[in-house]
Amino acid sequence: MSDTPSAPGKLAEPPKNEPRLESWGEIATYLRRDIRTVQRWEHDYGLPVRRLVIGKMGQVYAFRSELDAWIRKRQPIAEDEVVSGETEAPEKHVPGEPSEESPEPESPKERPKAWWKVTVLGLLLLASLGWINPIHDWIHSAMFPPQKKLLLFVRPFASLPPDPDQQLFVKGLKDEMIIQLGKLEPNKLGVFAPTTSDAEGAKSIAELRDGLHADYVLEGSVRRALDQLRIDAVLIATRDGSQVWSKSYTGDARNILQLQDNVTEDVAAQIRGALPAATKSDLGVGRAQQVDSKAYEAYLVGRVHWFDRDLLRSKEAYERALKIDPEDSRARAGLAMVFLILGQSPNDVLPPSQSVPMAREAAQQALQGDPKSADAYCVLGNIAQSYDHDMPAAERFFKKAIELDPTNVTAHEWYGYFLTVNNRLPEALQQTKLALELDPASPLLQDVQGEIYYYKRDFDASIQQELKTLEQSPGFLYPRIWLGSAYREKKMYKEALNQFDLARKHSNDSPALLGLYGHALAISGDKVGAQEMLAKLERASRTRYVPALYFAAVYTGLGDNDQTFHWLEKAFTEQDDRLVYLGVDPMADPLRGDPRFQQLMKRLGLQ
Repeated sequence: MSDTPSAPGKLAEPPKNEPRLESWGEIATYLRRDIRTVQRWEHDYGLPVRRLVIGKMGQVYAFRSELDAWIRKRQPIAEDEVVSGETEAPEKHVPGEPSEESPEPESPKERPKAWWKVTVLGLLLLASLGWINPIHDWIHSAMFPPQKKLLLFVRPFASLPPDPDQQLFVKGLKDEMIIQLGKLEPNKLGVFAPTTSDAEGAKSIAELRDGLHADYVLEGSVRRALDQLRIDAVLIATRDGSQVWSKSYTGDARNILQLQDNVTEDVAAQIRGALPAATKSDLGVGRAQQVDSKAYEAYLVGRVHWFDRDLLRSKEAYERALKIDPEDSRARAGLAMVFLILGQSPNDVLPPSQSVPMAREAAQQALQGDPKSADAYCVLGNIAQSYDHDMPAAERFFKKAIELDPTNVTAHEWYGYFLTVNNRLPEALQQTKLALELDPASPLLQDVQGEIYYYKRDFDASIQQELKTLEQSPGFLYPRIWLGSAYREKKMYKEALNQFDLARKHSNDSPALLGLYGHALAISGDKVGAQEMLAKLERASRTRYVPALYFAAVYTGLGDNDQTFHWLEKAFTEQDDRLVYLGVDPMADPLRGDPRFQQLMKRLGLQ
């Protein structure tokens, strides 16, 4: 091991008993510049950066006193100005970079004494013309342009040695790090969501830079031996593929939260040199308590299955985690989300009379253990919207979730649904856009965008979006639902029936698809085929839960309003989550003139 000065010149003996700035990120933060600028200063102007060499590896560090002395030497300053690592450097001239026009900052004593008179007269004239506000806005935007949000992409971590039994754990660990990194500086640092991490993880640095506009890529590996963990992490700048930082972390599996926090904080410390005014307090997440490693692993596995929408496996993993540790608020909130979705269309695994109470209780218990659980607030917002029909409460819950975790993709997605059912469709598209910025490779979010276009009655845009989604995810079922619906509204019945029939067959005659297919058959003129779908729904209801709303859909297509409202009333009693969409769904247009429909909308809290 050796301690060597940075090229190009040799440095004096290091100061004694002075704390060190341990990385490019800390050095850049101290100088209030980005990492790239500081590295250029070192290379071109001899910024005093030292290196600690261990074998073939190296780590940079610096001392504040040496940096301050370098700044004073490079830039003489006026008596009433101070330049140090603790204060902002003068805006007109970057320390250490020679300026052809003005080698030294202008002293206030050298400025013309009458400048203020001209300024005041000019401002009075502009004020009389009513131009002050626009000019103020223009000057402010010119002097303080919006800061570009830096983007971080986290590749899937490698399991070392390759072990199929550890892959879910390692994937879950990576997903959790993404979630925690995304919470640190959401207005300044964007972190791509787990779905996009998995979908785009094999791409090159150049592809991630050019396609996703990522500024940094985090790569890593996890080695697990009994109760010991080792996490190796490497941070790469996409501008040139250079390695910014690397570090290894080892510890007991019971301290896995501390290990995660250490990685998260160190990565953020490296990046924050390029962020304006970040502070150490921005970074701490304070979760250093010990956990049961088996319970936490089960939670991570449940989270992986949730992102994949494998609901039954996710439920089993969360329940396993809670059996080991009943106080695990993370697993409790995850279970609440699974319970809720199991009772919603088109899953229909449980009737809402069973799923909703379980989801509500689990969410409330999660908040008792963790009042900042955004997932739990998402569940309560969904319940308030779709089952309690309390729209003001639902919006409060969704906004609270986004306030607690602006990077929570589900919060933006579900708030978008809320805005949709309340016919605030431009706002709904904006929430979907925010979610897609976090998770651009998510087929679910791409599908949601097409769904909102359908409710907006922009059927061509819906078709275009869902065809694009299917092209990227050919096996995904949901795009066929909205493709079929948009084709149906354009009276392109052949295309609509083809999409619904394909989806029906791929879903093994899912009741939701039987209802949609039966409705499309009916309005296309095939009433015999529609009756066959009603018969299929009736037979399926003998062995599983079949929502009444699907019968109502077919009867709507057949034009039998009395039977339609009979089944809609039953659907209201069942607390069907899709009823609230009838206010904006073109499928319900034939019913809107019926007083019974208006009464139903009032009971749903939509009028």
